Amino acid sequence: MNKPHPSALMTPEPERKEASRPEKEHQDWASIERELTHSLEAHVKIGMTVDTPNGSRQLRGFVTVVNTYLKEIKLREEDDWQWIRFEDIRAVHV
Repeated sequence: MNKPHPSALMTPEPERKEASRPEKEHQDWASIERELTHSLEAHVKIGMTVDTPNGSRQLRGFVTVVNTYLKEIKLREEDDWQWIRFEDIRAVHV
């Protein structure tokens, strides 16, 4: 049996949800990734717009974990935390 090369397994698959969003409504992934990394490394509070089943929502907090395997981040807000999938993140700002 032929197994796929490991690098082929780590290549991200194209997101169907991203293709359906208008280009103006979300930041490019490189700038989102930069802001999430900055929040994680420098412990900087960020604001983000995320998609929810009821529309979009504004969140504010610190990134405490980035799980690249499951493609999600852990955002710590005032008294609570939540896991947010990469595909649901629309925009991030400091």
